[in-house]
Amino acid sequence: MFDAPLLRGLDERARRELAEAGRLLTLAPDEVVYRAGDAGDAFFVVASGRIGLHARRRGDDRDTEVRAAAQGELLGEEAVVGTPRRTTAVALARSVVAEIPVHLFRRATGRSGGAEVAQRLERALRRSATRDLLGTLAFTRDLDPEDIEILLDAVSHRRFERGQAVYRAGDPATELWLIAEGMVQIQTEDGDRIHVRAYLTRGDFFGDVELDEGRCRAASAVASGPATLLSVPSKAFAALARKHPDLIPRLRRIAGEQHAAQEAVVAGHARHVTAHVFRDLYRLQVARSLLVIDLETCARCGHCAWSCADVHGVSRLVRRGDKVLARVAEGSGHAVRPEAPQSLLLPNSCQHCESPACMIDCPTGAIGKDTGGEVFIRDALCTGCGACAKACPWENIAIAPRPASAPRPGGAGFPDIAVKCDLCRDHDGPACVKACPTGSIFRINPAEEIADVRDLLGGARREQERAAAAPRSDAALLAGSALAAVGIGAAGLLAQADGGARPGEGAAWAAGVAAAAGMALLLLYAVPKRAARWLWVRRAPADAGDAAPVRSRLRPHLSGHLAIGLVTAGLALAHAPWPRSGRPTLGAALHLVFWATAAAGGFTATAYRLAPRRLARIERTAALPEDFDAARRELLDRFYRAVSGRSDLVKKLVEKILLPYLRNPLGPLALLASGRGLAEEERALRARIDAVLEGRGAERLAGLSELTRIAVELRALPAQRGLLRALRAGLPVHIVTFGVAVALLVLHAITATSVPR
Repeated sequence: MFDAPLLRGLDERARRELAEAGRLLTLAPDEVVYRAGDAGDAFFVVASGRIGLHARRRGDDRDTEVRAAAQGELLGEEAVVGTPRRTTAVALARSVVAEIPVHLFRRATGRSGGAEVAQRLERALRRSATRDLLGTLAFTRDLDPEDIEILLDAVSHRRFERGQAVYRAGDPATELWLIAEGMVQIQTEDGDRIHVRAYLTRGDFFGDVELDEGRCRAASAVASGPATLLSVPSKAFAALARKHPDLIPRLRRIAGEQHAAQEAVVAGHARHVTAHVFRDLYRLQVARSLLVIDLETCARCGHCAWSCADVHGVSRLVRRGDKVLARVAEGSGHAVRPEAPQSLLLPNSCQHCESPACMIDCPTGAIGKDTGGEVFIRDALCTGCGACAKACPWENIAIAPRPASAPRPGGAGFPDIAVKCDLCRDHDGPACVKACPTGSIFRINPAEEIADVRDLLGGARREQERAAAAPRSDAALLAGSALAAVGIGAAGLLAQADGGARPGEGAAWAAGVAAAAGMALLLLYAVPKRAARWLWVRRAPADAGDAAPVRSRLRPHLSGHLAIGLVTAGLALAHAPWPRSGRPTLGAALHLVFWATAAAGGFTATAYRLAPRRLARIERTAALPEDFDAARRELLDRFYRAVSGRSDLVKKLVEKILLPYLRNPLGPLALLASGRGLAEEERALRARIDAVLEGRGAERLAGLSELTRIAVELRALPAQRGLLRALRAGLPVHIVTFGVAVALLVLHAITATSVPR
C-alpha cells in the first residue's frame, strides 16, 4: 500500500498510525465498496486487484464507467472535499483495498513532513477527486483527456453555505460555475420580493452567458443549502469554447429545456397553491424520510407526540413547523386526492437527510447512518455537547436529560444527551405514525412522493411500487353500520309499539345483552390507544430500508369504534324505547346518559371529519392552543407598525374599512360560513376597498396589501380557536358520560337479573 505514489515518503510514525487506524478490505468480484450518494469520510488505496468506478451523467439512462483503479491507485477521494460519493465502486476481480480515514491522513501527513508536505498531498487528493467528479458531469462528456487536464489545472473548489450568494446581479462575470454538490437558485430581486428563475442541482453549470457575452451578471445566484462548486476561470472557459464551438450551445439547449420544464411546473395550474413548497426546495431535496401531517384530516389531538414520548421518554417531534401546500403523489402510503393540493405541516422531526450536516459536525462520531438511510445517535458516544443541534438547519435535534439507562461515554462533561427521531429503529416502525387515530401523519421521500418536487427535480416515480400500500377508506364500513343501526332500531321500536316485545323478554332482551356487549367492546378502544409501549410496538430488525410504508394502527380501531357505536345505539333502541312514565328510574337514567355519550361521540366524530379541512384553509401555520395569545399580540403589533408612516389615504381606509372589519364580533363566523380560505378572503376584502376607491389614488396605496393580509389573519384567529375547541370539546364529555353509562349499565344489569322474569 505504501508504494502508492501518494503515500511514498511518509515516515515510519505516519505509516504506523495509518496501519493501526486504517483497515484492509478483501473484496470478491462484483462486491460493492460504496455507492453513489453515500456519505464518506475515508478514501481507499488499491493494494491488489482492480476497482471499477461507475456514475450516471445527467440525461443518461445508464451508468458510465469513469475509470478503473488498479494497484497503487486511489478511489473515494471526494471525502477530502467533503462531498458524498459521486461514483459507485465495484470490484472487477478479487481485490484488497486499504481504507484510510481522511482526518487521520491529514494528521499523520502533517506530523510526517510538516505543513508543506501535508499541503502537497492534500492538493494531490483534491486533484484526483476533481478528476473523478468531472468524469460524472455531462459538461465533460465530449472533452478529451487534454481538455480534462486543462480544467484540472484551472478549476478550484468553493464552498458556499445556505443563503450565501455565489454572485449578485450587476457583478462582473469572471468565471463559469459547475455544481459539484448542493443546489443553487438563480433569482432576481424586486425590492423585498424574490423571483426564482431556475433551480440548479449537481451536474448543472451556470454563469456562462454573461461570461461569453462579456457583460455583468443579469441575475443573482444563491446557494439554497450547503453547496460545493467548481470555479472555471474565464480564460479556461474561452479556450474550451474555441476548441469545441458546438459544446456550449448544445449544453445550453439542454439547460434551456430543463429550465422550461421547471417553469412549467412552477407556473402550472397549481402555481398559486404550490408556491410554498418551493420556498425551501433544498430541504425537500435532501430529505429522505420527511415527517408530514395532513392538516386537512389531522384532529389536533397530539397523540403522535404523546406516543413518541411514551416510547422514548421524551417526545422527539414538536407539532410546530412550516406549513406547505403540495400534491402528494398516489402510492405514498397515504390517502390522497389525485392532483389536489394538500395542506401539510412539516413538524420539527429529523428528516434523515441524504448528507446529514449533524453527522459531519459531531466530534465523537456518535451520529451514524445505516444502510436503510436512517440517521441515528449512539448514546454511548454522545457527550451532549450540542454541536449536532447547532448544525441542523431545521432545529430537529434537541438536548434532553440523559436517561439513567443510557450508557455514558468516558470523560463526558455534560449531563445531557442529544435526541432526535431515529424512525423507532428498535421497533417495527415510527410510533407517531402507528398511533395516529386518523392516519394523518406519515413519512415520505419528498423528491419521489411530493408530485411538484418530483417533477421539478426529475425524481423517480414510485406509484407503481407502493400503490398497494394506500390505506382503504372506512366510508363503506360506517355506511353499512349506520344502515344496520337504523334497521335494528326501527324493527325493535315497531315491535314494542305493537306490544309484541318487552325489554326483559325474547328478542328485546337479546338486543339488550348485545348492546351491553357492544358497550364492553367500545370500552376496549382505550386499550390500544393508551398502551402504545407494551401492546403494539414490537421489536424488529433495525434495517428496514425496503419495508412497506408504516400506516396507522389506530385508524382501523377508530373506524371499528364508530361502527360498533352505531350498531350499539340501534340495539339500545331495540332493547327498550325511551321511558314514557317520566319517573326517575335507573333505566331512565341509563337511557339519558347513554344518549348523551352517543351525542358527544357523534359530535366528536363529525368534528373530526369536518373541522380539520376548514381549519387548514384559514390558518397560515398550524398553531397550538397556547400559541394564539402570542400570535394575536404579534399580529396587532405588526398591524399598527405597518400603519405608521403610510399615506393619509391608507390611514383613512384603515379607519373606515379595516378597523370595522376587525371589530365585527360576527366576523369570524362570517369567515367560516363563507367557506373562503385566507387568500380568497384577502381578495374579497381588497375588492371592497377597490370598490370604494373606484380607481382613485392607486399611487398612494403602498403598504395596503400587507395591512389587508394582517387584518384577514386577525379575523381568522378566533375562528381557528373555535374550530380547535370544537375538536377538543366533545371528547372529554364523551369519556365522562361513557364512564357513567358503564356504571349505570352494571347496576341495571344487576337489578334486572335479580328480578325474576
